[in-house]
Amino acid sequence: MFSSEGGIQKAKLFNLKELDKAIDHFNKNKILGKTRQGTVYKGMLVDGRIVAVKMSIIMDDDKVEEFINEDVILSQINHRNVVKLLGCCLDIEVPLLVYEFISMGHFFGIYMIKMRNFNYHGRCS
Repeated sequence: MFSSEGGIQKAKLFNLKELDKAIDHFNKNKILGKTRQGTVYKGMLVDGRIVAVKMSIIMDDDKVEEFINEDVILSQINHRNVVKLLGCCLDIEVPLLVYEFISMGHFFGIYMIKMRNFNYHGRCS
């Protein structure tokens, strides 16, 4: 999935055909939600991994270059509080981002454990 060069992981460049299949041809039943920046679909890659695919809003050419640079930076972030960016697809006029999928139940469980261990009094003093 990732190539490694000098210890830095690089995101995969997905093709439109594999992502189209993963999200069932942009099926509206696969939509997880919509944001100001685009629509997020739940999909499954051919290797069985569940992913979230974000279809960005229409961009001009300058914004696409900015998007690619952001993708390169985000793909290198590895932090427990950040959803991992697996790659992107540039075969379509609006970019697609592919993220690891974290179910709300899993996210909520992690969030609640962290909140239980949070020291409010020590934080406020």
